[in-house]
Amino acid sequence: MAYTSNKILLFALFIVLFFYLNQAWANNNSIQRIISLSPGATELVASAGGVDKLVGVVAYSDYPKEVKSLPIVGGYNAINIEKIISLKPDLVIIWTSGNRTQDIAKLEKFSHILGFKIFYSNPKSLFDIPQEIKSIGKIIQTQDIANQRSYELIDTLNSVKELYKNSESISFFYKIWDKPLITINSQQFISQALSLCGGYNVFSEMLPLAGNVNLEEIIKKNPQVILLGGNELKQNLWLEKWQKRELIQAVKQQQIYKVNTDKTQRPTERLIRYLPTLCQTIEKARQHYLQN
Repeated sequence: MAYTSNKILLFALFIVLFFYLNQAWANNNSIQRIISLSPGATELVASAGGVDKLVGVVAYSDYPKEVKSLPIVGGYNAINIEKIISLKPDLVIIWTSGNRTQDIAKLEKFSHILGFKIFYSNPKSLFDIPQEIKSIGKIIQTQDIANQRSYELIDTLNSVKELYKNSESISFFYKIWDKPLITINSQQFISQALSLCGGYNVFSEMLPLAGNVNLEEIIKKNPQVILLGGNELKQNLWLEKWQKRELIQAVKQQQIYKVNTDKTQRPTERLIRYLPTLCQTIEKARQHYLQN
């Protein structure tokens, strides 16, 4: 009888130990605390269904509204490693083309010591955006939300691409800033989006993603459309200035439009959701030229 009781006790202890180890393993592999090191990556986490898991973000992370009150762990020019460690993350999302290499190296070192995971975010194309949402969802175990969101965004991109694939090309100049005049090349996300609408960036061959140009170059390239970035106040001031430059056909034809930069400034879900509206602007200009 004693032998049987001991066997039962040992079996019970084994079950308890197995359950404990299994829970510990699950906890070690469950992502509950995320730190994002770019405003864009913050939005991607939210799109993947992980906004409630975020515990730290960088400056200018302002969407969705839930992240505005989170601790700030640095900015584009420097990351506060000590602050990140104090927040005890399970996952840190690094922006490989934006965060400093020395900060990335330090985080990689501490990830080995402290056991948190690293996800490297660096979308290069519009179609990378839904893929990153899907990948983040897999890591943080929110696949149902992330996969659905990813499919919706891919469907939007494909629909827009199909709708405008045979449309007549419309040349545009996209203005980021006034003094100095700054624009974008074809690889920048806004330019990629506009190209799906049948737009052609007159500064597509410019080497940097964003760079300085001068008025003489713009006049020479003579775009059919001028698109204004910046905030609403800047856009109104810039619009007044452009209306005086009648050597450019976009000005002559009154084809100057304001862009909702709150939705286009980052490679995120919001940019893709805004794409049909952006394309409607290009289509409006296209129809104007076809009819005149």
